[in-house]
Amino acid sequence: MAGEGRVRGIVSRVGGPDRLREILKVFYGRMRDDLLLGFFFAGKNIEEIVDGQHAFLMRAFQETERFHGVHPSKAHLELAPILRGHFDRRLLVLRQVLEEHDLHPLDVRAWLKVEEGMRGLVQR
Repeated sequence: MAGEGRVRGIVSRVGGPDRLREILKVFYGRMRDDLLLGFFFAGKNIEEIVDGQHAFLMRAFQETERFHGVHPSKAHLELAPILRGHFDRRLLVLRQVLEEHDLHPLDVRAWLKVEEGMRGLVQR
């Protein structure tokens, strides 16, 4: 698939760790306000979620050697079941946010591939 191997360097291409965090804030804010996904975020601290996802992606994007947060497979256990439609909607919202932030199409594809790789761990 074109774009494979593009994960390395994605953080610098999006503008660094702080820019990555900004994109995640927009993404999680959008999901919180989404009619299909918002209930997953009721009563949750979005900043903490962003922090956890930021740490996870820094490792997934090969910027750090270790991930010290709660693994997504465990972080989602306390939530209502995440069904295929929920996960698909999440990917759609993420794609929209990444494109709105002018990420290169190959970086969008690489990021979505990382996210898609988590489907089996969080979807029920």
